[in-house]
Amino acid sequence: MSTPSSSDAEANRPVRRRHVLYLGGFDPQGPAHYHAMYQREAAKQAAVSGYTLTVGPRLRAGAHAATWALSWQDPGGEVCETDYEFLRWDDFVRQHWPKGQAKLIGMTLRTTWRMLANGSLWRMLQTSWPAFLAISAPGLMIVGVTLALLLLFLAAVGLEAATASLWPAVALLVFGLPSLFFAARWLQARTQMAWLMRSATVILQQACGQTPDLEARLDEFASRLHQVLSRPDLDEVLVVGHSSGAMLAVSVVARALRMAEATGLPSSSRLSLLTLGQCMPVLSYQPEATAFRAELNTLRRAPELFWLDVTAPPDGCCFALHDPSGICLDGLSTAPEGDLGGAKCVSPRFAQLFSAATYREVKRDKYRCHFQYLMAGERVGFYDFFAITAGGSALDRRFEAAPAVQGFRDLQRFGSPAR
Repeated sequence: MSTPSSSDAEANRPVRRRHVLYLGGFDPQGPAHYHAMYQREAAKQAAVSGYTLTVGPRLRAGAHAATWALSWQDPGGEVCETDYEFLRWDDFVRQHWPKGQAKLIGMTLRTTWRMLANGSLWRMLQTSWPAFLAISAPGLMIVGVTLALLLLFLAAVGLEAATASLWPAVALLVFGLPSLFFAARWLQARTQMAWLMRSATVILQQACGQTPDLEARLDEFASRLHQVLSRPDLDEVLVVGHSSGAMLAVSVVARALRMAEATGLPSSSRLSLLTLGQCMPVLSYQPEATAFRAELNTLRRAPELFWLDVTAPPDGCCFALHDPSGICLDGLSTAPEGDLGGAKCVSPRFAQLFSAATYREVKRDKYRCHFQYLMAGERVGFYDFFAITAGGSALDRRFEAAPAVQGFRDLQRFGSPAR
């Protein structure tokens, strides 16, 4: 993806007015939670970085959005005003959040089997073994617990036969069953496997066109982006997608670009896309996901769009430093005409933001690590979510000098993921 081709004067001008459209991940928590987190973490980061950032109250903005105002001032007195719009799909998430262990176990086994059978799970392993482990772990845990239960009962039967007494077998079961139960609960809580599998199940439904309500919501969000792009007073329009929201952000931007082309709206170098902790291969690797791959291809051919993809190798829930649109080149020896390249992939370098002790804690807590993209650090470093979304520099200018990570293979296993 090329850098915007605007004039030097326009490219170098500071951002005085910005509009952010934010899409969160597969999370039943709505804008109240994310507004509180932004407010809390922004205050921490401002204290560390030395700028002033005021977060306004949360306001309703239609049926499927909330908004809050951001006012940023750097130590030199430069000011930027931002409207931060939270695009809601948490109601959809709650509708697809099955409760009850039996439903969750059945859903997990069906989803895991389907990804195994269609080859997408194997390709995820080739791309990033931590992401593969995160996706496959729930099914493996269920199978492992089932086998452990079977072995426990067989051991109890054998103990009864060997001792000619029922009590040793009962004692083994009394201590063994709760231990197995608590071990499974601890592993689930530590890795958030139930959350991951709920998300993966919906992603597979989306690939097969079985989520019409979500598609309608994405069309609505694309219309909103198209409307915002028509405003001449904005210096930057920034679309942000985190986790599963990154793939939704791709769809929203691609559809808005098509709307702009159809309506004759001039292409705008003010549009930027920021994807954080993306897990797009879970969708793009599904054989049925032709529509999503076409949307990725639309972004690769958009000359005025700047796309930055930020992923951290310690984040096991993302496909770290892997170009999410690279699948568009499958089976091709060279890039086709009109292809301008994929996202600029960088690491947030979380290690720079913390002391060694704190960083060890962040890495150990996989849930926290996956949300660190939206949170403050202890130190000033390469990555600052609040300066990006509220500060006086556009996304492309802020990361212009940062080298893109290319050919990152540290997490690949069993060869290249290319078909």
